[in-house]
Amino acid sequence: MRTDSIAAPKTHGPLSVRRSVLLGGGALVLAGLFAGLQISTWPVRLRYPGELNDIEGMRLVEMVHLRRGIPIYALPSPERFDASIYGPLYYLLGARLIDPCSPDFLPLRLLSTLATLGLAASCGVLAFWLTRHALAAALAPLLFLSYGFVTRHGTSARSDVVAVLLAFLGFLVAFRFQRGRWILLAAPLMLLSFFYKQQYVAGPLAAMLFLIIERRYRQAAELAGLLAAGGLALLGIFQFLIFPGQAFFHHFLLYNVTPFSWQQFKYAGLMFFALVLLVPLLLGLEFLRRHRNRLLGCYLACSVVLALSTVAKVGSDAHYWLECVLALSALVAALVAERAAAREGIAEILCLLGVALFFARLFTPPGPRPQDFVRDRAIQAYLREKFPAGTLALSHWAGDLVRAGLDLPISDPDQYNFLVRKGILSDQPLLDQIRSLRFGLIVINYDMSIEPPVSQGGTRLPRALSEAILASYRLAASLAMPDTEKVWPDDRFYIWVPRAGAPQASE
Repeated sequence: MRTDSIAAPKTHGPLSVRRSVLLGGGALVLAGLFAGLQISTWPVRLRYPGELNDIEGMRLVEMVHLRRGIPIYALPSPERFDASIYGPLYYLLGARLIDPCSPDFLPLRLLSTLATLGLAASCGVLAFWLTRHALAAALAPLLFLSYGFVTRHGTSARSDVVAVLLAFLGFLVAFRFQRGRWILLAAPLMLLSFFYKQQYVAGPLAAMLFLIIERRYRQAAELAGLLAAGGLALLGIFQFLIFPGQAFFHHFLLYNVTPFSWQQFKYAGLMFFALVLLVPLLLGLEFLRRHRNRLLGCYLACSVVLALSTVAKVGSDAHYWLECVLALSALVAALVAERAAAREGIAEILCLLGVALFFARLFTPPGPRPQDFVRDRAIQAYLREKFPAGTLALSHWAGDLVRAGLDLPISDPDQYNFLVRKGILSDQPLLDQIRSLRFGLIVINYDMSIEPPVSQGGTRLPRALSEAILASYRLAASLAMPDTEKVWPDDRFYIWVPRAGAPQASE
């Protein structure tokens, strides 16, 4: 009998119904409570019209541009720059879901929410395959939904959870057919994930590593060949057929290379791993120790190593751990179901599960509060009253401005400034536009007339841009920002307008 086969529930000796119900029922109640706390915030997050995070707005602007026929993968020019750093499938699908005349986050958030539920269900399927036990199938989705960062990204207009769903479905295909050549059927789903967002590659790496460990070198080469040929073919299709004459390759691959940050590695990497994932990892490894499954072990190892090695990039976040949490939720659920059936370690498992769920709530974003709705309406009312539709604007908070009917020729100022620092772009065209008063308004989250015009990281502007704005623009209004959009607690919307012919501000 192979040691890495799918585990079956232990049935040695008569079961103690009371003890099994105590562990199984207690685990379900505990996980259901924590998952329910997360899910209870979903309705208000979906209803909130403003930005739940700054990334949402930038991507919404790029989708609006795509829907209006603007080449979002064009090389940067003095007139326009769309970062468009995510996969083309994300933009193509999102552009069809939104209304370019009245952009709204809701369709994109609903898509992410459905993908999150799909991930939870897929996690339950994997747990059931591991144990053939209904308890594991019910517990795994609850464990996955208990993580705060799953709610944060799972109800956002971002690309992550849809890409992870496609990647994880590909891994499930590989897992289901790991013993034969049908494992190659996983390749199309994995490719779709990569071209939705080019990040979640633990599945294909795990499948190839598994085949090499199994000494199935021919199938490993076939899978690698399918992925490589499919990837090159799709690159060609997007570059030459769907986005002809544009610089798709630059946006899709080159512009995504961001520098390493020790601070990011310490907090989003090591600290997050130690606090949120260490206990579930120990529980998951305990199950794999008892029931070796090489493919799942490779997937867990690849997801952890990839997350630790890439989360240190500037701009990374907790979503880099999504694949790891998927695997661990299934493994922990499988261990609980096995222990419940075997009457082993009931108290210990429940205590460890409680600790894991407690730390899973860390980094949980608060749902929008009533005051956030009020502040968002005030910002929209001010922008619509003071600036005609189509007014050119510049801001890190692109979503708020595009919802007010304004035009943002630069969708992502942070990415623009990053390319300037790398020497790929020159900041001179943007400086010239600011000095010539091209933008009808510039929105920043701090008062440059008080704070020194230096680059302070985050949403702080480089010195040259700050000095150009101070010389050519004046502060017209300062509005309270919704808490969902703040980078620092004292952030406000500071609206700068041209000194010559600027609209009169009123608070």
